[in-house]
Amino acid sequence: MSELEAVVGILGAGRAGTAFARALLRAGIAVDIASTRPPRALQHHLKIYAPGAEPVLGADVAARARTSSGLVILAVPQEELDEVDPDWVAGTVLIDATNTWQDELLPGWLQAAVDEQLPTSMALAGRFGAARVVKALNHIAHTEFDDAAQPGAELTQRRALAVAGDDDDARGLVMGLLVRMGFDPVSVGGLAAGRIMEPDGPLFNRPLRREDILRFAR
Repeated sequence: MSELEAVVGILGAGRAGTAFARALLRAGIAVDIASTRPPRALQHHLKIYAPGAEPVLGADVAARARTSSGLVILAVPQEELDEVDPDWVAGTVLIDATNTWQDELLPGWLQAAVDEQLPTSMALAGRFGAARVVKALNHIAHTEFDDAAQPGAELTQRRALAVAGDDDDARGLVMGLLVRMGFDPVSVGGLAAGRIMEPDGPLFNRPLRREDILRFAR
C-alpha cells in the first residue's frame, strides 16, 4: 500500500465511520466515505467530523480502493445491512466493523445466523460473497479511537486489536492497515474466531495488549 496512493472506502458516516476516517487521514491514507445521505448532503457533516474525507455514492465507495489498498470498511448498523448492495464491495477486502445489539431488528439472513449462534461475520461473508471478509475494528469504542490510535508509538506500546479472517492474504492486508493507523494487530484465526470480538466476548471494549489477545487466539 503506497503512502501516496492508498485509498480506503468506508460505508457508514456515523460516529464509528468518521472515527475510522480521521485515523486513516492522519496516517496519510485517503478516504472515500458513503452513507444513506447523498454526497452533497454529507459534505458539511464530514467537514466537521472527518475533514478531508471524500463523500461518494455507495456504488462508488470501492472505486478508488480497488486500484490501491483494496480495502473497504463496513461501519453501518447491522439493521441497515440490506441497504448495502453486495456489488458495491465486490473484489475488495471488506473489513466487518459491525456489531449486533439486542434492540436491533436484523435482516432475516443475519437473524438466522444469530439464532444459530454463529459469528455474524460468517453470515456477512455469505452475504458479501464477492468480497473477502475480515473481522476487525469492532471491539474498540468509537469514543476511544482518536486517543487509542498512536502511529508514533512503538508497536509494543500500542493498543492491540484483534483480526479474524479465513483468507490469510486478506487478513494480512488488514493487519498492515491497522499498523499504519497506529495499532498493534493480532491475528486470532479464521472468521469463526471473531466471536471473541463480539459484544458478549472477552475482548470487547477493553484496552488490550498483544498478550491479552493471544490468550484467546485459535
